Amino acid sequence: MTSRLPKRIGSAAAPALAAVIGTAGVAVAAALAGCTATLNNDHTGDPVTYAGGQSTPPASLSANAVASDAAARVMTDLSGELQLAGITSTSTPSGLQVVITLTRNDDRVPDVWLADLAVGAVAERSHADQAVANDLVSSATAVGPGKGGDTVTTYLGVGAVRLGQVFGSPSDSALIAHVAEVAERHGLSVADLQILHPLESALRVTFAVPDGATIDWTIDELRTDLVGESPDVEGVFIELDDAHGQPLLQSGVAYRTGEGGLWFAPGQDSRFGAIHGGTPGS
Repeated sequence: MTSRLPKRIGSAAAPALAAVIGTAGVAVAAALAGCTATLNNDHTGDPVTYAGGQSTPPASLSANAVASDAAARVMTDLSGELQLAGITSTSTPSGLQVVITLTRNDDRVPDVWLADLAVGAVAERSHADQAVANDLVSSATAVGPGKGGDTVTTYLGVGAVRLGQVFGSPSDSALIAHVAEVAERHGLSVADLQILHPLESALRVTFAVPDGATIDWTIDELRTDLVGESPDVEGVFIELDDAHGQPLLQSGVAYRTGEGGLWFAPGQDSRFGAIHGGTPGS
């Protein structure tokens, strides 16, 4: 079952500006055994200030020039994402119209999550005096060929999420260590880990659930352990696989647009405490 779960963050307070995460040597190596962490660009962990002057487009640029420049910069920042084929952003009287072109769009949670990340980054790089994302972006879509080859268009939600947020993402090495520690605490192993940098950092992690595992936690508790009550990343996608690599559950949330999605195989919603119609990360 797949459901689109909007998370309206509204005027939520900005996350803490820093996170200090220790490295647990042996535990990290064990949890990451057989997993290759993919880093899409170098990131030192220094918080980047997107509020104020750095996020405000130069007054000399036209609205369409600002939108086009923002789209190009986000495309460059996400250049390691092979599924991302293009980003266009057009200024209209009603607001920005953002189109994310994917090499494949099955309208599934990972497709929508990647597109939501890109939309949030475009909005952050484009805003002037707007306070929240849906004051700036009037429409956002993801397009690309689906399983049968026909073009699939997914309409993306954009919430009333405060612009100018700084998440203060930790360094890539600290994030890798923390993911391994979280996996160990929950009796999981890390099958795949990718760290994206649409602006700051976003996590895409696949955990393997051992056969016969006792699940005494929920997907929301796992997510909170991973990114915190006030997230220190701008997006997180979690996939839980069985010991044979078959997906059991997928959950994604993009904090700059406030949108999330959930998919689960039959019976896995109750197993992992997935709330139907809930709000990932709330």
